[in-house]
Amino acid sequence: MSNSNQNEDKNIIKVDAVTLTAIVVGLLLLPLLLTGFISQ
Repeated sequence: MSNSNQNEDKNIIKVDAVTLTAIVVGLLLLPLLLTGFISQ
């Protein structure tokens, strides 16, 4: 148990709620912006 580092989990990425929502909003808005520019 003492050998396991709880702070260094390579599989788990600690992300704040603000950055997570920013990534989700960015991924949702980028295709809409691209289709808007292409359709014009």
